[in-house]
Amino acid sequence: MEQKNTQNARKRTRNLVITAIMAALIVVLQYLSTIIKVGPVNITLTLIPIVICSVFLGWKYGTALGLVFGVVVSIFSIIGLDPGGQMIFQANPALAWVLCLLKGAAAGFFPAVVFRFFSRNKRAAEVLMALSGVFIFLAGFFAGHLLSGSSVTANVLTAIISALVAGGYLVLINFALKKENSAYYLASMVAPVANTGIFIVGTLIFFRHVLQLWAGGSNVVIYVFTGVIMFNFLIEFTLAVLLAPAVATIVKAVRKRADK
Repeated sequence: MEQKNTQNARKRTRNLVITAIMAALIVVLQYLSTIIKVGPVNITLTLIPIVICSVFLGWKYGTALGLVFGVVVSIFSIIGLDPGGQMIFQANPALAWVLCLLKGAAAGFFPAVVFRFFSRNKRAAEVLMALSGVFIFLAGFFAGHLLSGSSVTANVLTAIISALVAGGYLVLINFALKKENSAYYLASMVAPVANTGIFIVGTLIFFRHVLQLWAGGSNVVIYVFTGVIMFNFLIEFTLAVLLAPAVATIVKAVRKRADK
């Protein structure tokens, strides 16, 4: 009994140390992301350590690290390192804090859930494709609702961009499912989806006037699709796919060492 308690204490200490190291890495990477940006929105590189922690340690540690990410993003926005984020905080500080913490927590929570499900469930591929279809349908319905009353050109352009994004998403999902480390790929891919998805929905609902300033007079929804999704999200999503093998290698190596 005493030996088991000692082992559990060592495990908790190890997990806390790993989480602290990843938290420090998040601060560094998020600072670097203030230099790398497309438009007013930063391209974050901090999702990779969040995914590693979430997959290796579980959803509790992943969510905690995601909250750290949300706090760092909020602080950087408040002090002006992220001008786009600063505009959101100036508009409504309380809602901005909630949005940053929520999208960060989701980016840490969902990779652990997805990894656990897809590494153990043999029917996971069918479930994923079904959920993807529902997600794409709802996204299209939401975009159509936002574009009601917009010009024909705006509607056609949004439909084309939506089709390209949905097609590319399904191709990447199919690619990930065929890989040996498919659970790692999918866990890495869900982090930017949760992070950017919650950010887009939150800003469209609560900070539409800020998006209008970012858009510079152009259609807000078109700007979201061409600016945030076509550039920021796709870059983050592509990085997640490319770095998924590295995530798998790191997690497996750490687990192997921890089991010794």
